[in-house]
Amino acid sequence: MRNKCRICGNQIITILDFNKVALSGNFLSKNQFKSEKKYSLKTGVCKNCKHLQIQNLVNPKKLFNHYDWETGISQSNLSLISGLLNELKKNYKINKSSKVLEIASNDSSLLLKFKEDLKCFVLGIDPAKNLSIISKKKKINTIVDFFSYRTSIKIKKKFDKFDFCIARNVIAHTPKPNDIFRGVESILSDRGIYVIEVPHLENIYKENQYDNIFHEHVGFHSVKSIIDLCNLNNLKLVDVKKIDSQGGSIRCFITKKDNSIKSKKSVKKYLFLEKKIEIFKLKSWFRFAKKVNNHKKSLFEYLKKLKLNKKKISGYGASGKGQSLMQNSNIGKFLDNIYDKSKLKEGKYTPGTHIKIVNPKKMNASNTDYLLLLSWNLKREIAKQEKKFLNDGGKLIIPFPKPSIYKK
Repeated sequence: MRNKCRICGNQIITILDFNKVALSGNFLSKNQFKSEKKYSLKTGVCKNCKHLQIQNLVNPKKLFNHYDWETGISQSNLSLISGLLNELKKNYKINKSSKVLEIASNDSSLLLKFKEDLKCFVLGIDPAKNLSIISKKKKINTIVDFFSYRTSIKIKKKFDKFDFCIARNVIAHTPKPNDIFRGVESILSDRGIYVIEVPHLENIYKENQYDNIFHEHVGFHSVKSIIDLCNLNNLKLVDVKKIDSQGGSIRCFITKKDNSIKSKKSVKKYLFLEKKIEIFKLKSWFRFAKKVNNHKKSLFEYLKKLKLNKKKISGYGASGKGQSLMQNSNIGKFLDNIYDKSKLKEGKYTPGTHIKIVNPKKMNASNTDYLLLLSWNLKREIAKQEKKFLNDGGKLIIPFPKPSIYKK
């Protein structure tokens, strides 16, 4: 178990223990049930910098060498990519002469959009071998590896420096965020822009989003934690935007420390709001732990009552968050199927709970009364996709901040 902070190296104090759970991204075939391994999952807070993080680290190769999540299957994700591109055009003058590196490029949906729109040079780096095949079909040059300071030196020797480095939903996944920030500082041009997107600790705290806690998510970020990482690696945070991603995320724009760009008011604004809700006090996280345990009980009882009334319940969205919620709340026993439109997951079974993943086309209001939205952060997109199900009398359950029926 890790007792030293992944950012500043100081002592971690445990606030939540989820006992042993299966890896949330490890979808199974039936013959793998008996050999499935479970791993301890504890969450703690740094005594010094107050960074929230998990304490039980799993070898990243087990988590990411094969990855069953594709950026491009979510329309919401594609909209976020378009929004980011427009923002970079407007505020940071990205153009056809720009060089773009994406860290954890997944299926290259972002890089393909940038390449088609700008006609600029793009490069991806991602450890998932199965996703690199998809990127190759899109004709996007992708390095199959983890990004680090070491790999940044190799990339720089071959491709020189980059004007834009983009890391969406990856900083939370790495045990060594300083290594990534150091690598970016090395490979970023003097006037370059480093963009990161991470689930915001404010939302996790205020809305009780403990489904964000699983082995892939090593750390949970605030504006303060991003500033801390910048200060340790010769970088500076110049702008912050709230975005509708992962249940509430922040999009951070970062430059080299000596860049003449001045930090905008947004940085102080969000830092002030974080301090106001006291997420840098240990007592707040012990209070959070109590709220988590209460929510687990209320969700269990909510679904149990529906089941006692002979209602048919399934889950929607085989996301990592969903697998975390099912295991940590012990609610798998109430769900008949898990519906998900990812071809990579269809026909497999969920980790820990062993529920079959089925294409949503096979779901209707006659075989399902309620859908528990495991990917609840995409509720509007899912409600639009499943309009017929809703019109036929089916209902969607939103688990956070408390179990409730979705209303438009």
